[in-house]
Amino acid sequence: MNSSDCSYAVELYDLVPLQILQWFYILTSTVSIILVFYSARHCMRRTIFENVTKELIIFLYFFIVIYSICLILTQLSQLVYRYIAREKCDAQVPKTWCIFRYILTVVACSFAILHSGITAQHGLSAFSFGKRAQMIVSRVAIILSFVYPAIYGVMAYYKDSLAGRTAYCSGFTANSEGVLMFNVYLVLVMDVLNALASLLLWKYNTDRLRAEQSYDLSISFHRRQNLYAMRQFMPIATLHAIVYLVFFVTVYFGQHIKSTMSPGWYLFTSAVANVIPHYCFLCPLILLFLIRRDRFERTSHIYFGALKDQWNKKS
Repeated sequence: MNSSDCSYAVELYDLVPLQILQWFYILTSTVSIILVFYSARHCMRRTIFENVTKELIIFLYFFIVIYSICLILTQLSQLVYRYIAREKCDAQVPKTWCIFRYILTVVACSFAILHSGITAQHGLSAFSFGKRAQMIVSRVAIILSFVYPAIYGVMAYYKDSLAGRTAYCSGFTANSEGVLMFNVYLVLVMDVLNALASLLLWKYNTDRLRAEQSYDLSISFHRRQNLYAMRQFMPIATLHAIVYLVFFVTVYFGQHIKSTMSPGWYLFTSAVANVIPHYCFLCPLILLFLIRRDRFERTSHIYFGALKDQWNKKS
């Protein structure tokens, strides 16, 4: 162990705000997992999401759980090795624990892929494409949410060794920084386009519902169902776009202020800037709130709303 590694470990050992933040992430990640399982088990059936949309949301929940578990393991391992260290310099974890940090780093892009898949499925439904086409798009998004992070992770971390010990497992390493920054820009573009597409689809469905003169109740019901599903999910998509925009800004400016701070305090500010755990906490919480708030708005309510619209048009 060289002197720079030891001094870094000592600085992190004495950095109480970092330890408080680590316990905070462990707590919020645990609550995130509980919210996901509760929402998936008790509340998903209360919505009138199409089965294709439900499937995408379930996989979104799956990646939230994976991210949260990896974050808990990463932070908890750091804290355990700190508490059992005989000397401050010994408060270092085996680099094999860093694999969980690498996993949660690459898994974060799966959220954007699945959000785009849900928007694409809503778009196909709005333009009256069949269930088969919607299912194909859904399955492609799900496959990409696994394949892209795997390829991205290999490209980013294949040069990083898991031998030895480190004072802290960081997602950004000297070898991975270029690939990670490219992915940050790519996901930001995906989020902006997805948010724009969601707004345009909302406007399209609203305008068509008002303008269509067809007396076919199934068409009116279909429009209302799309608007209801989008109303349930748009806050989640907006949340992810805002969270990732904040993440992008903090990462971008963090690279410029790195030289003005000590390694420990730069690590702390980077950990604070990582707002993805807040998304993992707020996403199932907001969706749970929206589902419970609208739990009495079932298919029959939307059907009779469509019937009322057609009656008014005939009158």
